[in-house]
Amino acid sequence: MSSKKKTSTRKLTVTGMMIAITMILAYTPLGIIPLQPVSATITHIPTIIIALLEGPIVGAIIGAAFGIVSLIKALTQPAGILDPYFINPLVSILPRVLIGIVAGYSYKGFLNVIKNGTLCAVLASALGSLTNTLGAMGMIYVLYLSDMTQKLGTAAGPVIWGIITTYGIVEMLAAAVICTTVVLALKKAVYRSTTA
Repeated sequence: MSSKKKTSTRKLTVTGMMIAITMILAYTPLGIIPLQPVSATITHIPTIIIALLEGPIVGAIIGAAFGIVSLIKALTQPAGILDPYFINPLVSILPRVLIGIVAGYSYKGFLNVIKNGTLCAVLASALGSLTNTLGAMGMIYVLYLSDMTQKLGTAAGPVIWGIITTYGIVEMLAAAVICTTVVLALKKAVYRSTTA
């Protein structure tokens, strides 16, 4: 098999695997870090991993798949106070596409400057996770602040910023650890031709 064909087969296999993992994380308790009043998530992790391994374009595709799954879940299985807002693609899909773009491009950029694959993976994973939190919660803030304030019976701004600073940090730390570990392992086992 030619090197080009091997690369495209690998890309297709890893991409399919990450879409499957995203769906498993979205529809099972495996993707949830239980906190109150809403749960933190690690469902964005496959998007970051594929962005670091295959680049920002493939990362954006997996991010879009994650966003579509989020939208469908919000429509069919709403479970939290924020779920109704995720029916809007600007909240559920756009920020998830940006995860792959930010993680992929920042990883490439860091590799050019820092030259340390582990540190680059940690920083890019953290940025990808932060993009998810700031993107989704930022869109809710911009589009639904008054609606959320009415539903909560109190100012929603501090609630949204509280979610960003607490859940966002938990998700960012989880992403940095898990994504870096998986990316380095896959680079050794599957991506031997590239350095991490």
